[in-house]
Formats: sequence, C-alpha cells, structure tokens
Amino acid sequence: MLEITLGQRLEELRLAKGLSFREMGDLVGASAPHVRDIEQGNRRPSETLLEKMASALETELDDLLKYSTRPPSRQMEELIEQDTQYSLAFRKFVEAVRENNIPPSEIMDISERLPKKT
Repeated sequence: MLEITLGQRLEELRLAKGLSFREMGDLVGASAPHVRDIEQGNRRPSETLLEKMASALETELDDLLKYSTRPPSRQMEELIEQDTQYSLAFRKFVEAVRENNIPPSEIMDISERLPKKT
C-alpha cells in the first residue's frame, strides 16, 4: 500500500474545501508560502499549527497525525518533566518495539486497551 505524505493529505483536504493557499493561511494564522511549503514537504508544521489545520479542514487531528513523521516530542518532554523515569521508559519501549518488530497497528491496539482514568 502506498502511503501519502502529510503534505499530500493536507493538499487533498484543502482542495476539497476549495481553499487557496492564502485562504488556508488566513484560517490558521500562517502565510500562503508557509502553507505551500508544508504541502510540498519543505517544512513540517508545529503541533499547534497542525491542530489549527485540522480544525480549518474539518477533520480529526488523528487523521493528519497518521501521515506526520514528526515525533511527539512536546508530549514526551512534558511527561519527562513530570517524572524523569519516563525518559528511560520511552527508551526501553522503543528498544522493545525494534527488537520484537512490533507493527504500529499492534501498538495502537495496546494503547486503546489501556484502562481509562476517570
């Protein structure tokens, strides 16, 4: 299965809404060249900008994140600031995923089965 890039997905959604680069930029607080560069893969949007783009394109953030190659560094840093043991836990998790060749779908299944805090 050929996977499309985040930029291609954003372009697809933008065109489906009939928006120009300038109109999209106005909706999300970015310049038209910035939007174009993101779609062409020359820039990666910040997590905040990606959230705004999802809202403007009336799609779920997860729909865009599945095409993103940017790691969730902000969220990881926040957890590590709360407890430095997260740093080692993340490293061990990545090591286990690599050693056991765990596919993304299995990781998603595991995360969805975790108990929800109330």
